[in-house]
Amino acid sequence: MRRLLRGGLRLAEFEQLAGESGLRHAVSTRLGGVSPAPFDTLNLGLSAGDEPRNVEENRRRLADALGACPSELRSCHQVHGARMVRVEDQSADELRREHADVLLTNRRDRWLSLRFADCVPILAYDRRVRALALAHAGWRGTLAGAAGAAVRGLTDAFGSRPQDLLAAIGPSIGPCCYEVGDETAEQFLGRPRGVGRRPGGKTVLDLWALNADALSDAGVPVEQIEVARVCTRCHADEFFSHRAAGGGRSGRFALLGALA
Repeated sequence: MRRLLRGGLRLAEFEQLAGESGLRHAVSTRLGGVSPAPFDTLNLGLSAGDEPRNVEENRRRLADALGACPSELRSCHQVHGARMVRVEDQSADELRREHADVLLTNRRDRWLSLRFADCVPILAYDRRVRALALAHAGWRGTLAGAAGAAVRGLTDAFGSRPQDLLAAIGPSIGPCCYEVGDETAEQFLGRPRGVGRRPGGKTVLDLWALNADALSDAGVPVEQIEVARVCTRCHADEFFSHRAAGGGRSGRFALLGALA
């Protein structure tokens, strides 16, 4: 990933997607907002416990940096699954009532947005048919197949071919830091990658590998999958991390994308 300053905010973008003229995208950081600790400062999540007025101002700042209006940011109620919603002409309020973790669109100027604090942000883009999907995948969403659902959604809804897709996996907790219990790890046994052991017997999940494999299994060529390899717990000064907050309250950063 590369960092950039846009509209006074520090953002990030994927290297292989940065030159795509038909796509606008960004990953927000935790920097440049108005929220106090422990949500400092650019918290975009209303469910974390921050004051709504702070979140509204942060979203306004982010929208300004993207050249959009806050009402143009389309999101949903994330539930750690793989349900998809196709974004067309629904209002932002209508979409927020949808329980889903994958957003799809082929409409221009619809800013899709999902929020994260250790879970895996996934973007898939089809330059041929001009379609876009965002997915949110923690361990539950990874197990449910959110990454593969994004690919299937683009294929079923818009006629995308998996081999045409460019995909990216954003900042999230890495295998360096994601220790899990045996009960969680056992659900991923049999996968070629993703479950490891640390000295001392601690089990770790590699959500980056698991989701990259899911995209590849769905037909996306490996060389067209960019993995940021930025661990949110290691880089908690730049991105929100639930684990770095000691399992306590944390803000949320966002993955955003729109067709130009």
